[in-house]
Formats: sequence, structure tokens, C-alpha cells
Amino acid sequence: MTTTDSSSEVEPSSVDLLPFADPTYQADPYPYYAVTRDQGPIYESPLGVHVVTRHADIFKLLRDQRMSSRQLDFGIASVFHDSVLGQDSPDHGRLRKISASWFTPAMVEKWSVTMQGYVDRALDDAADRGSLDITDDLAFPATFGTMADILGVGQHDAELCRQGTLDIGKALRPSAGDDDMRIAEEAFTWYVDYINDLIAFKRAHPGDGLLDAFIEAEAAGSMTTAEVSATVTLFYAVGHLDNSFLIENGVRLLLERPEVARTFVDEREQRYQILAEVLRHDTPEQFVTRYVTEDIDVDGAILPQGAVAVLLIGSGNRDERVFPNPDEFDIARDNVQKMHLAFSGGQHGCAGQVLARAQGDIAIARLLERFPDAHLGGEIEYEHTEFIRGIKHLPVNVR
Repeated sequence: MTTTDSSSEVEPSSVDLLPFADPTYQADPYPYYAVTRDQGPIYESPLGVHVVTRHADIFKLLRDQRMSSRQLDFGIASVFHDSVLGQDSPDHGRLRKISASWFTPAMVEKWSVTMQGYVDRALDDAADRGSLDITDDLAFPATFGTMADILGVGQHDAELCRQGTLDIGKALRPSAGDDDMRIAEEAFTWYVDYINDLIAFKRAHPGDGLLDAFIEAEAAGSMTTAEVSATVTLFYAVGHLDNSFLIENGVRLLLERPEVARTFVDEREQRYQILAEVLRHDTPEQFVTRYVTEDIDVDGAILPQGAVAVLLIGSGNRDERVFPNPDEFDIARDNVQKMHLAFSGGQHGCAGQVLARAQGDIAIARLLERFPDAHLGGEIEYEHTEFIRGIKHLPVNVR
């Protein structure tokens, strides 16, 4: 079952094949990716980063120990060096192990019940109104609420947290300007203070959430105070971001393709296959960044020591060498669950990917099951950057 998105053609240019700051590029980067993939394995951007665009190369480099997170300059987000995001082995493994037991399939069953509660309340409200905004009313409150429950904290200032996450993300991209950096720095300062207040409250009022587990690990000497703060900040800020876009984009794609929506509802065993194709077709986070610690041969080209490498997983997921007719949305791809790159890979592969799939399944299935006649209710408003694919508003009528 295939459907094709129309994309304008992009001709090779001697100026910049990947104009990260261009709104046209940000709205639809995939034609640019296709041209760049054909030019060679590594593209040296005028912005000073080395961009890797082909699936096979990205797949290998995600698992290459010569690609460092610790040695990256995170700029205003340098506190993340004390989290799993900014560490290499062995500290990455030490930190990851502390939270891993909270995201096993068995634990995800528990969090799925929590997620379902948020989804059903949102759909009850939608039934009363006759409509909902998938982003504001369903995807964000359900994913953010679930992560807050996992951590064992409240949902105070949820919208400020959401905006802060988006503001911080704008600084972690190649085209970030002075205004982006200023706004991100303000957001990050607010976020860290907010999280430290939460931690202080939990020290005085212990519970049984993941944050309590971090505090216990600190007391046992397995985490430092800085690592607790950084890790909670990371979980709190990004625990909803990609999962929200998976739900939003999944709803969009399926409402535009009623035959796929029927398959999603009627054939439960096909749901993860369809979700994998949603993630491949329009990947929430378009790249990961690494510091190159020594020269690496990438299909005959050299990724030099000291380079900042952008591994463009959004391009890898549209690489025709792995996914034929990559611009088509095709739920029959036999390799998509195994080969898509949306959850990154290697030691930094997404620890919450089982939860992400479960949340996408629950939110989309329950919407389509309860409202089989649901349809787009207005214009979709996007908030894409070259880093994050996002939907700001997705209105849906349910009757």
C-alpha cells in the first residue's frame, strides 16, 4: 500500500546544498537530502559541520566509538554533559543502567495504562465539543503527563515546559542565530532552576517515581548531584517531544489515507509496522551530532579528527539504497522496523523507544476507534526547523 508525497525538485548548487536556515528547506528538506546523497558520502557545510547523509554510513557511525558526545560543545546546554545524552562509555552505560529498568516492556505496560487514561479524557472532551486539536488537546498533554507520572512529579507549568523545550531546541541546530541563542539561554536557565526546585521538593517529600530512584542512586554514590539534575532536566524536557510528533504526524498521515487508518484499527498486528513507516517517512529529530576523535574512512571519504559531524538520520530514512521509492508512504516495506533510524542507534539509541511506540499505538488507535469518521478540521500549522519536525496545530473534527 503506497501513497506519494509531492516534493519539488532541487538542483545541485555550488553555494549550499543544505541551506539549513532557509524556510523552504525547513518545510521540506527531503529533496535537498536526495541531491546531497548523490554528491558523495560527506558534505562539508559552509556552516563548518561535516554532514553524513547516507543510511549505511549513518548506521555504522552511530555505533562507532570514535564518535564522541562527551567532547561536543553543547553551548548553552552544557549541563547535558552530565546526562546520558552527553556522555560516552563507560559513564553513559552507568547512567543509562539506572533508568533502564523503568522502560522495560513490562514497565511500559504500566505506563500504557497511564497514557490511556490521559488519552481517554482528551477524547471524552472532544466528544463533547465535536473537535480537538491533536497537538494541544491530545499528543502533548498525554505524553507530558505520562512522563511526569513516571518521574513522580506534578505537571505544574506544563505549557512553559513545552515552550522551553522548543526554545532550547532552536539553539541546538546549525543555523541558530543570536536571537535563538539568547532565547534558548533564558529558557534553559529557567528549566534548570525549575528542575532543581522539583528535586529539592522530592528530597523533602520522597515517593516512588523515577526521580526518587535518581535521588537514591545519588545517595548510593551511583550518580552525582549534577547528574541527577541534568538527567531529570533531559527527561522532563524531551520525554514528550518526539513522542508527540509521532502521534501528531501519525494522525495526519492516517486521516489523509483512510485505507491505512482502517488497517491500523482492524489489524492490530500491523500497528508497529505502520508506526515505523510514520517514523521513517518524517523523522521527528532529523539528526544527531558527534565529535570525531580520529580520522574515519566513510565510504572512501575522510571524516577528519576534530570535525563536528551531523548524522542526518532524516536523510538516511529517505535513502533509496535502503528504502526504494523513499518519498512514498508505504506500510508494506519489509525492512522498515529493523532499518529505520528514527530512534538513533548504538549506545545512544533511544532508551524510551518501546514507550514511544506504545504511546503512538494507544493515542492513534483509540482516536480512530472511537471516532471512525474523524477528519481534518482546518489548516495544519507546522513549526519545523532543520532539527525538529513539529506540528503546532492539527485541528480534527470528530463528528
